[in-house]
Amino acid sequence: MQKLRIRLVRLLVQVLATLPLPAVQFIGTVIGRIAWLLNGRSAQVTRRNLELCFPELSRPERDRLAKQSLVEMGKTMAEMGKAWLAPAEQTLGYITKVTDEFGVQAEFEKGKGLITIVPHLGNWEVLNLYAANRFPLNILYQPPKLIELDPFIVEARARMGTKVFPTDRRGVAAMFQALRQGEVVGILPDQEPPAAAALFVPFYGQPAATMTLLSKLVQKTGAKVVCAYAKRLPGGKGFEVVLKPADPEIYADDLTVSVAALNRSVEACVADAPAQYQWEYKRFKSGPDGKTGLYN
Repeated sequence: MQKLRIRLVRLLVQVLATLPLPAVQFIGTVIGRIAWLLNGRSAQVTRRNLELCFPELSRPERDRLAKQSLVEMGKTMAEMGKAWLAPAEQTLGYITKVTDEFGVQAEFEKGKGLITIVPHLGNWEVLNLYAANRFPLNILYQPPKLIELDPFIVEARARMGTKVFPTDRRGVAAMFQALRQGEVVGILPDQEPPAAAALFVPFYGQPAATMTLLSKLVQKTGAKVVCAYAKRLPGGKGFEVVLKPADPEIYADDLTVSVAALNRSVEACVADAPAQYQWEYKRFKSGPDGKTGLYN
């Protein structure tokens, strides 16, 4: 049964890779609207996260944002064929605008390495192609629950030369080595790390287990940090890649101060396109004293 599921997933991704982007995003819209109507886990977690993070909004306002968030996540899922299997030149052609508030090329040319904060915002797989097309890129990733899909996903992410490492000791060592060689490291920082590699700092005013790895990379290598995301443009018109500086306190010697600045950096990115953030993840399931019960 599991092998059949894997074959179906691969076939679906292959089919989606052949369709025009507007058609793919239409399919994603349908997926998101169905998820909203079914009121399953994704819809419930999204509403709960928005309730926690945006208490100033009215319930109808949060519901509208939640519904749109599910639609945008549906689009992200449907776009995986374009990001993973369509010709790279075609997918890169969907990037119709780049807004660089950081000066990323000049910073990279200093040869000290560059750390990229990549929130789960917009389409991070499209961003991976953009970055790998310009720089020697190294990324960490969480292997999928369907472990048989792992080689397929790694191959897709590495097709532009990206070096892909699992989030283990070998992967962490590879990130340090890449920065010492003046390369670029990409890290998705907004999911819950292992307890030994986390500090609880505010995220939208809520204590959230947040990775210490990125801040330790900064402290030990002196690399600069840029926030990056590929924002979906309306009407099937492609993507805008946005590059902006991280919160300046991310360079603080105090680890807690630096990690808190990491979360503020993510918040600043989300503010640009809140519906395109992955609110479907249980970001606050753990607290300093154990499970929070916030999603019961």
